[in-house]
Amino acid sequence: MPRKSYTPAERALHILGALAGRSSHEINLEIGLGDANKRVPEDRRKKLPQGSLDMLKKRYASALGVAHIVDHRERERVWSALWEHCVAPKKAGDL
Repeated sequence: MPRKSYTPAERALHILGALAGRSSHEINLEIGLGDANKRVPEDRRKKLPQGSLDMLKKRYASALGVAHIVDHRERERVWSALWEHCVAPKKAGDL
């Protein structure tokens, strides 16, 4: 039986992905890889629907006050860097 709620980690990747301009497919792929690594049973995995991603982009991003910090290109660059760190962290020495 699928879970009803997202985990805090899933919600974090959802909002970072939305702010970084990622698609629901990309977000679900990264979460799915994490689930597979942690051996989460297939029936316990939860995907982010496109409608929920759209809501994150339209309502949550502006409500959190982070979507309008800098111009669009700079904002996407900043959030993309955070996204990349979350899904493929670099060693501290490589920063």
